[in-house]
This record gives sequence, structure tokens and C-alpha cells, in this order.
Amino acid sequence: MAEVIDNSALIEAIDKMREDFNSQTQSAVINAALKSTFFIPAIIKKPDPETKLVQDKDNHLRFQTEEKPAQARFMLIKNNKEQTFFPVFTDEEEFKKMPNDQGFATVKMKFADIAGLTEQSADNIIGFVIDPMGHNLPFTKDMLASIKNTLIEAKKKRDAEQAAAAEAEAKGITATKGGAEE
Repeated sequence: MAEVIDNSALIEAIDKMREDFNSQTQSAVINAALKSTFFIPAIIKKPDPETKLVQDKDNHLRFQTEEKPAQARFMLIKNNKEQTFFPVFTDEEEFKKMPNDQGFATVKMKFADIAGLTEQSADNIIGFVIDPMGHNLPFTKDMLASIKNTLIEAKKKRDAEQAAAAEAEAKGITATKGGAEE
């Protein structure tokens, strides 16, 4: 049975952000996008019949044989400013809205994988855009770098808090939230 991709939380967050743009609605979109799996158009050329494109349980793509890696060609689109983006889609219906005369199929990819692909792409590729024929929500390389830095800083803070708690516990001190009891 094929895995069902449900990006309804992301779509709802985008709609709310478009109704009332503020830092909270923007954060909600980013948080929902980080948890989402998308359909990205690609043509996979396998150099050897032994090579298979496989997905793990988290929808991360990898090639089963590393000796002769397969090649992937991803669809690119341009906006009205002639900037180049990878199109990504929340569902197959959104993908079907896109002209596809070259026979692109979709592969499922997590946000982090698409961000990594975008980060490693040529300088002329500005970013990726979610549902370009519908929601048309771009994520530029600069935005992705900012999101990545925010996540790294949050992880450092969490790790430091956990280390401090573990150190305090090792010394027999327990930390509680709130103030001193009377």
C-alpha cells in the first residue's frame, strides 16, 4: 500500500498566513513545511540496471548502488523576473496543473532534502517554490540559510539546557520550574 502524503496542515498554514501575514503565521508555515513531504518532478537516469532509487521510512532518497550513481534531472521553472526555481508540490493534483511535456515523474522528498538540493544547486537557481500553479510560495536560498541557522541555534540551546540539567542531576541537584515554595 502506497504511503499517503497529507500536507493539509501546511496548506492551512499558508492560507492563514496569506489572510494575516505576521511573524506567528510565517513561523507556522515554516514549521509545517519542515514536517512536510513534497512531490518534486524529476527524470531519473539509471546508468546501470542494478541501481535503484530507494526511500527510507523518512522519505529520504538514496541510490542503492554507490559505485555508479544514477543521475537525476529536476524540473526548473522561471518566474516573471526570470529567476529560476525548483517546483515542488503538496500533492499530485497540484503537480498535474504544471505543464509537463518532457515526461517528468515525481519523487517524494522531505523539506530538508529539497533545501539541501537547493543549497547545492548552481548559483542561477534562486530556490524552490511550493505549488507554483496554486499557492506559489517561494523559499529562496537566503530564506533557507536563515531557517537552517535558526534551527542550528535552537538545537545548540536545547543541547546546552540538556547538558546543564544532566550535570545538575549528576551532582544530586534537581531543577524544577516555578519558584520556591513557602
